[in-house]
Amino acid sequence: MERYKNINSVNEVNDILGGFQDLYKEKDMTKVDDYVNEVFSSKEGLVVFGSSMEQWCFNTDDIKTLIKSHLANENNYWKDINFKFEEAKVFANENVAWVVSIGIIKNIISEDKHIEDTIEKVKEILGGENKCKINALKTASNMANTLRQIEQGENYIWPFRFTCVLIKENDTWKFHQMQFSFDSESWPYRLNDETYDKRIFEMPKTNSNKEYEEVRKTLQVFQDGYTKRDVNYVDEYMKEVFLLNEDLVVIGTDADELCLGVEAARGIVESDWKYWGDFKFNVDNALISVNGDIAYFTTKAFLKRIASDQKILEWVNDSNEYTFNSEESPKQKLLTALYGTIDYIYHMEKGETIIIPMRFSGVLVKKEGKWLIQHLQYSDYNEGMPEVRKF
Repeated sequence: MERYKNINSVNEVNDILGGFQDLYKEKDMTKVDDYVNEVFSSKEGLVVFGSSMEQWCFNTDDIKTLIKSHLANENNYWKDINFKFEEAKVFANENVAWVVSIGIIKNIISEDKHIEDTIEKVKEILGGENKCKINALKTASNMANTLRQIEQGENYIWPFRFTCVLIKENDTWKFHQMQFSFDSESWPYRLNDETYDKRIFEMPKTNSNKEYEEVRKTLQVFQDGYTKRDVNYVDEYMKEVFLLNEDLVVIGTDADELCLGVEAARGIVESDWKYWGDFKFNVDNALISVNGDIAYFTTKAFLKRIASDQKILEWVNDSNEYTFNSEESPKQKLLTALYGTIDYIYHMEKGETIIIPMRFSGVLVKKEGKWLIQHLQYSDYNEGMPEVRKF
């Protein structure tokens, strides 16, 4: 990977990242339009996606709207935003660069404010026309989670994942792909109907060529492994699809799934195949870009699993055992277990079919004529306040 650690390019990219951090620090909405016009590429394949379901941006106007929503003050969790670029992994040659960073968002939410917001949410759910057990359990889950959160204090710190790809245009680095996502410990956005909304999987039709199709072949081999889920095939599979060196990066959906290096990446693949369910991503319409011997893609995906009542009750038991053996205070353990138990029962009531919409993106490097994955990110959608907190 030394050829992707061009020191001049890395320094130039760090300057661009610093300017992006300054934009979020200053929160000057009047600067957003000019900034996006200057620093984001207008080439085919541009895509930026935020943390929520509808935040897929394929043009600069939508990107401006997304960034302004992050900078807005009203009803917004994106307050003090630190991308922590000084700790980021930056890879670059003369023409393309990609960045992996784990940032944090800080906020102060008073106990009264959090309770008031939850009461309004509960009243909205219970006041609707659909009076059912599922909605009652949903409100109970919301209330239990609020009690759990306010017990941890008014200072909120949420980790988030930020990845991007930049390309050199007329001697200037510009963003060409970008993703924001949060750690997940539950199913923040779930469908339970086989006739799911097609939007969760459909991607815009894009142009293609021979290079794109070569990349797509590697992505299809990757998908085939997740379709078969044969754990005896993991080691051979890793050689077929991954660039096996210490710079391999795979980011999963859970808070502890930042996997650096071959063994960690192998661990997440094997775990996914054993426990995760059926992961499917849109290979045919994945948005692919190729720049020399670097390729990168983004696409929509979903995770489907069938969970019987017995299986969910096993998850409840495992989750509570983990909670009660944690370092949290006794009161916090009870509140966490209460929330988790109610939330699992809520999902149990929704049925055995669980479909989780996701996003999937990554970077590939061409080695000896073959495209191999160097970076992957799986991410859930997040609606409202992020679930995972740090201290």
